[in-house]
Order: sequence, then C-alpha cells, then structure tokens
Amino acid sequence: MNPMQTESHCRWWLVLPLLLIWLGVGVGLEAWALASPAQPPRPGLQSPELAPQAARILEQVALAYEPHMSPQARDRDYLGKVAQAKKLLNVTQLVDLRQQSLSLLNNQEPSWEALRLLRWPKGDRVGVVLSVPVWVPSRAERVPAYAGFEKQWQTVALTQPRPSGYVWFAGKLTDINHKSGYRAERTQVEVNSRFAPLVALFLEYIFREGWYDANRRVPILVLRIGEDTWSVSAFKGPMSAECLSFPDKESASFDGVVIQGRYDSLAELHHGRHVPVSNHRLGLALDVNDFNFKNVCDGNPNPVSIALRHYNREAMHRLDARNLPAWVYSAAKWLGLRIPQEWLYTGFSADWPHFDVGTRKKGEAGGH
Repeated sequence: MNPMQTESHCRWWLVLPLLLIWLGVGVGLEAWALASPAQPPRPGLQSPELAPQAARILEQVALAYEPHMSPQARDRDYLGKVAQAKKLLNVTQLVDLRQQSLSLLNNQEPSWEALRLLRWPKGDRVGVVLSVPVWVPSRAERVPAYAGFEKQWQTVALTQPRPSGYVWFAGKLTDINHKSGYRAERTQVEVNSRFAPLVALFLEYIFREGWYDANRRVPILVLRIGEDTWSVSAFKGPMSAECLSFPDKESASFDGVVIQGRYDSLAELHHGRHVPVSNHRLGLALDVNDFNFKNVCDGNPNPVSIALRHYNREAMHRLDARNLPAWVYSAAKWLGLRIPQEWLYTGFSADWPHFDVGTRKKGEAGGH
C-alpha cells in the first residue's frame, strides 16, 4: 500500500463514525459496538475479588443471546438458568436468604451498613456492587446516589455519607415513552452477594427482551436493593419532571393528565428510608422505578397505590413506560420473588414496583 492509499484508508476510518451518525445508525463507535448482536452487555460484580463464588455463578448462568431467538426459547433459557443458579447457591426458597442474613447479624438490629461488611462462611463478602445493563431514554442523565445509616433521607442528601450507585434522570414523558430512541447503558446497585446471581438473571432477562424487540424495552431509571437510607445530592437542581396525575386514588380510571412538577432539588424526587424489618436492609429487596412525585393525585409511578388502575399493567405501561409491564412481574414470580399483591401494606392490598424474598412466616410483620 503506497502513502496515498494509506492516507485515504485512514481518512475513511475517521469518516465512518460520522457517516454512521448521519445515517442514524448509531451515536458513536461505543454505542455501535454495544448494539452489536455479537457483543451483548453482561451483568457483573464491580469488584469480583470481594465475592469470587458469586462472581463465578454469575458467569455460569449468563443468559444466551442466539440469532433470531424466539420469545419461547428465551423464556426456557431464563427458567433453566434460574434453576441452575438456585442449585449452585444451594437455595430452594428465596426466603432462606433472609434467615441466613439475619443469622449473620447475631440478633443486632438489621442494618445494611453493618451487614454489607460481613462475610459468608465460605469467604464472600455480603455486600457487593452489581453492574447491570439497562435501557434508558435518549436524554437520560446519570446522577450519583448516596447511602448511610440515618433516620432521615434529608441527612443523606445533605451530608452524602458514601456513594451508593446512581439513578438515571429523564424529565420528559415523551422521551420516556419513545422506546426506539432508548440507548443501552449500565446501572450499579448494592446487593447481598448470595442474592446477586438471581438479581442479575432477573434484570438481564428484562434487558434481553428489549434487545430482541424494541417494543419490549423497559426503562430502568431507579434500581435500589441494599440500603438503610438513601438519596441523591440535595445540591442537584432545580429541575422539572413530568408524571401522570389521576382523578382519584382508588378507581380503574385512566383519565390522567401530565403534570410538570418543579423541584428545588433532585433529592426531593429520588430518596428513601427503610424500616428495620425491611428486606432492603439485608440487600434482599428490589425497588424498580420508585419515585416520589409531589402535588399529584396517585402520581404515577409513585411508590405505593391502592388504585385498581395499576393492575392493568399493560395499559399503565403504555401511558408511562416507567410502569412495569405484566411480563416483568411474571419473570419475578418465575424467579421466586414475592410481588406486592401477595401481602398487605399497612393493612391494605397496595401496589408499587417492589420485589423481595419474602419472610419466614406468612404472618410475620413487615419485610418490605
């Protein structure tokens, strides 16, 4: 190849990424590689050396990505890997993970800040950081989150005790519902290492559905598992965020309107605190797309609701894609997770995007 040919060849590779962007094929070489069917993004531990056994199981039960894989084949693969993961973990009922974790605390008040630093008998650290692929809207922005053993989330928002993953912020409902515009990203979350392979399977299943079918993409903007109290920074803002508001808090009516809320701080929208009996304090519960919208009626998708409309999951997902569709709840049950309608919240049957391992006894208090 002579010098002129070499120069032309180099120019072509410099121009190619710009050409792809102009054609709408991608937004750069990184996104182009991420979208390649040959290289699907995989879940993994941020520091596998802290929990080598959990890391090995994660690798062993990775979901398959085969050309033209049918929905039925994907479901069979998921169910097979769930069974394999439980066998490798020596777990039959997920509630056993709760009892094992409580035993490590030796009758202390359950706290993730204490439990996460302990180790299982075979050496894995209890608290690990799981990195998982997720779909996010085109304009979503990554926002760091913080956690601590505090009585009020405002304290965490102001003092930021230690980093604890992050959330993805998307303020416009049109962007949130534009699935063809989603991009593949990652999120990080703290989790119990005995639970991590199962959580990874559940979240990878959700992501993989969107990989094969853009209509089945579900944006996961907020994912919280192991924590006592958490928040994003009180110094991030002001900002606006849209959500749906409905005429009442009980019915099946879908006559909602889009409300644009103004927040002095993003912490007003993204925060939480879990009671001592909560499975979150053991790293054994998931809140998915949990928000704290204000000045709305049954503001969707707010954490807790008794309205019947939420059980028409496909309709709610079409109105606001942050609402989880029915097949996500089915996948949670296949894994063995407890879903909201299986237990009472303060005496009522309520709904919100929460999954956990359950409690030992049917009548045991709390555990959310």
